[in-house]
Amino acid sequence: MSMMLTSEEILDKVRRAFAPFHVVAELQDYHRKLGFRVYDLDGETIDTFEGSLIRDLRTPANLKQLILQARAAVERKNKILKPWSF
Repeated sequence: MSMMLTSEEILDKVRRAFAPFHVVAELQDYHRKLGFRVYDLDGETIDTFEGSLIRDLRTPANLKQLILQARAAVERKNKILKPWSF
């Protein structure tokens, strides 16, 4: 059986993936979904991501794919992220 991530591990990985920016990540809809918002250094919202099912994100490959897509969305807004590895 493959490794499954806990909710806390998911939140931690999302929070660390967008340095140097601040991320507020939370479990929503009775802990069934993940929502997170990335803020720039001035506290302005860069982007919001909602609706991903926690049960899908427990698989590391699925969480990595979500983070990579979200990082690309942030970078398309001309924001420079620090290098990141899963």
